[in-house]
Amino acid sequence: MRWSMVTECGPVRRKNEDALCTCPELGLFVVADGMGGHKAGDVASKLAIDTLRDHIKKNYEAGGVSKELLAASIRRANDAVYRSAGDNAWKKGMGTTITAFLFKEDFLWVANVGDSRALLLRDGKLSKLTSDHSLVQELIDGGGISEQDAASHPRRNVLTRALGIGPRVEADIYEYRVAPGDRFLICTDGLSGFVNKQRLAQVMALPVDAEEIVRLLLQEAISAGSNDNITMIYLAVE
Repeated sequence: MRWSMVTECGPVRRKNEDALCTCPELGLFVVADGMGGHKAGDVASKLAIDTLRDHIKKNYEAGGVSKELLAASIRRANDAVYRSAGDNAWKKGMGTTITAFLFKEDFLWVANVGDSRALLLRDGKLSKLTSDHSLVQELIDGGGISEQDAASHPRRNVLTRALGIGPRVEADIYEYRVAPGDRFLICTDGLSGFVNKQRLAQVMALPVDAEEIVRLLLQEAISAGSNDNITMIYLAVE
């Protein structure tokens, strides 16, 4: 498997509240987007990822990776952020999205809280592996607006679920089989909120190395007017 990643402020923001983790030795790849409307979003995203990674690493040799381990690690990450927010007034209310991949042989478990996305390009078709925990996604699911309308909705950044803002959180966890030729993307909304699915699929399908795919996707987000932090991990299965 080949992979590449990037995280940066983007052309507008002065601080990067995103974070990521690439641990191929564990089969673990994670992105998190600290809640920009709250204090210490950067602290929340980094703490969540560090806690998740450390819990998986600690238990990896004992029993290997599993869906249950990923779920337990998400709970640990939520607890760590929630407790940290309560320790200091300046961190009160901090939270983060988190989307994690955990590979084991030809299985992939995906955990998601918030609106950072996991995408799969297979046989030329791009599909979402996660469902956003956001107000606009609820409106889409209820038939109130279309996906096209969601891109410009005035409340498109309102989350209905986030990690660390309460003592407990329910993560969506999905299981998929991995096939040769699959192309995966985990990203924050600094990319997915500005570059449409058709263009994402076109770039992900290009016959170039993983580093070039990431560079091109970053440029697409900037050219499309992204005003947010931009973070992504791209993975190509041989």
